[in-house]
Amino acid sequence: MMRSMYAAVSGLRTHQLRMDVIGNNIANVNTAGFKKSRAVFKDAFYQAIRGGSAPTDARGGTNPQAIGLGVGLSSVDTIVAPGSAQPTGKDTDMAIDGNGYFILNDGGTIVYSRAGAFEFDAEGNLVNTSGLRVMGYLPERGADGTWAIDPATGKRKIAANLVPIDIAELKSTPPKATTTIKFAGNFDAGMEVSNIIDTTEDEVSRTAAREVYDSKGTPHNVHFKFEKIAAGDGVIVEDGESINGTFWRVMVATNPEFEPVEVSDETGETEINEPVSYCLFFDQDGRLRKVKTEEVTEVPSSVSDWDDPGAASFEIKYVNEGAESSQPINLDFRGLTQYDTSFTGWAEYQDGYTAGELRSFSVDQNGMIMGVYSNGVVDNLARVALATFYNPAGLQAMGGNLYQETNNSGDRKVGAPGEEAMGVILPSNLEMSNVDLSEEFTDMIVTQRGFQANSRIITTSDEMLQELVNLKR
Repeated sequence: MMRSMYAAVSGLRTHQLRMDVIGNNIANVNTAGFKKSRAVFKDAFYQAIRGGSAPTDARGGTNPQAIGLGVGLSSVDTIVAPGSAQPTGKDTDMAIDGNGYFILNDGGTIVYSRAGAFEFDAEGNLVNTSGLRVMGYLPERGADGTWAIDPATGKRKIAANLVPIDIAELKSTPPKATTTIKFAGNFDAGMEVSNIIDTTEDEVSRTAAREVYDSKGTPHNVHFKFEKIAAGDGVIVEDGESINGTFWRVMVATNPEFEPVEVSDETGETEINEPVSYCLFFDQDGRLRKVKTEEVTEVPSSVSDWDDPGAASFEIKYVNEGAESSQPINLDFRGLTQYDTSFTGWAEYQDGYTAGELRSFSVDQNGMIMGVYSNGVVDNLARVALATFYNPAGLQAMGGNLYQETNNSGDRKVGAPGEEAMGVILPSNLEMSNVDLSEEFTDMIVTQRGFQANSRIITTSDEMLQELVNLKR
């Protein structure tokens, strides 16, 4: 009789623990990144009454008999299923769509979290709401101390070593001297021929200007003049190929009058910036085939020894202006065409810029934090890192949306979002709790009924004991 009462007591205690778990889940229904838990029961130790016997020729076998002594708590499991993403509109908020945890540095102790409510502090550190520093990857410096550039993207190259994200040194960007000018647009095939070769004709040209920058970030104007020279019939291009086409001239100068410009300083040192002419050959299909840096005085019969349309260049010279004294600039004409439509050709792009200050930033799905500077430059600031575990349910919850690595979680695997089975980042979002209120309320009802049933066992056993005591009357 006493066994039933103690079994019921264990039932009360265990259901109370389950209610504690349910209460914690419901309390954190709106906690960003929270992972709900569940209580798993197990039956307790059994008291054997009779062992089992094997069948014989005269009698069949018998099963063992035992009476259970109640219930116990087997485990409290963390359910790591992802929660839904909630848009917040804040640039530094991040949610993980898929596997992984953010890596945080708590004064030298590494902890993990799914809550991506981050912001930059006054010193440029990316931190969570408790001030823990977010770990990731920063741009790499070259041997000369300047930021290394990724040739594939033209932006700062991100290093591979895991460090706290700190953009203090990236709040400004130095100027960059122009090294390339790219042309684009169309040369009107119906445009009249200029007087480059036949001086009896009137000059017909189009002009444009482009601002370029020296090594200090000082802007300078470069002027361009576009002129149709002549048609060419049977022009040899290469390997004996003979085609019809059209020749154009592009003049480049630092003077809008396209005359030599003398630059000098107080000491009398002098340099001259000479205008430079380029001859362009378009085939009968309107494609630019060849370029040559020279003044044309007659219609060429062959362009086989001319250069690729992206290989031209010219040079700007400075005298004691604090910038590099000579600035070579590559001219890329490959974006030009010649069709019978309006004239739109000009220097569409140049890669130089002045110094700039960080104005805003954004985060992409690969965790790359991109900075937008006052000079229009968009460059890499940092990249957030993620960690995955073979058994994420084995992480130890610490409170504050934080988890700690344990012996049963497995070793962490660190990587960038979107790589090697890592989840991607949903910028300006926060992952909500994965608690399902309808499921929790249902579990609450079941737990309550289980608690009530166990309490009834105690009262019923008490009444039976009372009846046993009353037998002596």
